[in-house]
Amino acid sequence: MNYKKVWGNIMKQNKSIIVGIIVSLVLGLIATGYIVSQTRCTADGETVCYDKKTEMFRIEENAKILIQVESESLGEYAVKTWNELHPENEGALTYAVSNPLGIDVLSKEFPYDVMVVKQNDAAYFVDKFLDLGSDMDSIVGSKIPVQLQDTINLKGYYLVQNSITGSLFAYNETLMKELNFDTKDENKDGLPDVFETWDLIFKNADKIQEKIDVVFPLTFVDQESFYPFLTGGRWTLNLTKKGSKPGFDSREFSDGLELIELFGNVVLDKTVAIEEPKPEEVKPVDQTTKPAEVKEDTKDTKDTDKPKESESPSDSDKEDVKPKMIVKAEDLKWQYESAFFNRQSLFTIISDFDLAKEYSESTGDVYKFAPFPKFDKHHLTPRGEVDGYVGNGETQYPSATAEAIRILRTGEAVSIFQKSTGKIPVYHRTNMEDLNIQDVEVLDKIKAYNFHDTPPVMALDNNPNRLARSLYTEVDIMEPLRKLFNKEITRDEAVKQIVQLTNDWLKENDTMKEE
Repeated sequence: MNYKKVWGNIMKQNKSIIVGIIVSLVLGLIATGYIVSQTRCTADGETVCYDKKTEMFRIEENAKILIQVESESLGEYAVKTWNELHPENEGALTYAVSNPLGIDVLSKEFPYDVMVVKQNDAAYFVDKFLDLGSDMDSIVGSKIPVQLQDTINLKGYYLVQNSITGSLFAYNETLMKELNFDTKDENKDGLPDVFETWDLIFKNADKIQEKIDVVFPLTFVDQESFYPFLTGGRWTLNLTKKGSKPGFDSREFSDGLELIELFGNVVLDKTVAIEEPKPEEVKPVDQTTKPAEVKEDTKDTKDTDKPKESESPSDSDKEDVKPKMIVKAEDLKWQYESAFFNRQSLFTIISDFDLAKEYSESTGDVYKFAPFPKFDKHHLTPRGEVDGYVGNGETQYPSATAEAIRILRTGEAVSIFQKSTGKIPVYHRTNMEDLNIQDVEVLDKIKAYNFHDTPPVMALDNNPNRLARSLYTEVDIMEPLRKLFNKEITRDEAVKQIVQLTNDWLKENDTMKEE
């Protein structure tokens, strides 16, 4: 047998298999190298380096960083945790206790590697902050509601939102039970199921007003507090992400105005309700029409001569027909505090939580904080002011700085922050199990703030000296909204008037004026 020939045939037959194996090995080595290169980096003092294996940011050699915190207990926790996680860099992290830094300080110097700032102030210094990178965004940012991040993190990850203030929707649970409403909340969103939506509140308006005066203390006297009621169609002032385009001409804004129309169909406050004018009372008099002639056989009829029952409805029948009652926007005064605290309204908007606590303790009523009820399957969106952590863009140790911020945003650190400062932390409602907080009211507030957004931090398109949020505070759009509520104009007409008011303001302000 010619073994050489047989072996040659075998090699020819398996050549393709061997080549395939070799190619697979080469590709495998390349892929492995790529994966390793993506999972490993160097803390070189120039970039932020996240180690996916340890799930921590790497620390530069001989790193020393000073972080700002708002309480000593939080600072001590940060130091202790750092030393436990990074024994080779023990003592590298120190802290200073201070309130959030304002523009006056930030404009002069950045005193710490990690700083606490207001998001609105941070807008002026974004280019001087450290870009914390996409890993920080996915690890820490995923536990922060997206709408609270505004546009400050559009081109990088600069600010990690940490705490929030702002008004909250509230209801009197004690009074609600007295009025025989079920307070169960099966979906755990913070609102009783019977009042989950504005439609349900309107549906129960008559039952509510059997014993109290006010369905909801809506008022048109203050534009800032009215903001949530414009968001029913998912519009917010950040909708377009463009400073000079607030989106008042958008479908979302127009859809949201339907809620204002529906409010106008409800007697929100029966103490200011009036009879709806009858058509004949408001119909203009036609001066060309002559009055009907009076027949001779009836013109001398005395007042004592009453018609027979068959000829005209009786007085009792007329009394059975109740006149339709309405309220005018101009008559809805500011009473978010008075109506609620005096038990004349089940619901309100609360911004003074200390005052609410005083009334709750003195009356024994239990006040619950919750997201705003839904309209068209969407919770209304109030505005809140946010503080957060930023890194010094000139730090010598960017990766160590990022690791410090990661530690400050762990569930335990956030819990210590809340207990030691009394502030409400920003934390996503789907990750609440991370927190070591037992105070039910605090937990309710954290969940409720999940549905807030923040004032825009971007400037007008053509005038960097004016922030876009000033548009909402300086353009008075309440008159068209009052007319819409009163059914004096249509929704399209209201949109047109608001857009015109906005455009007039932009012509004056969205331009750089020569000095």
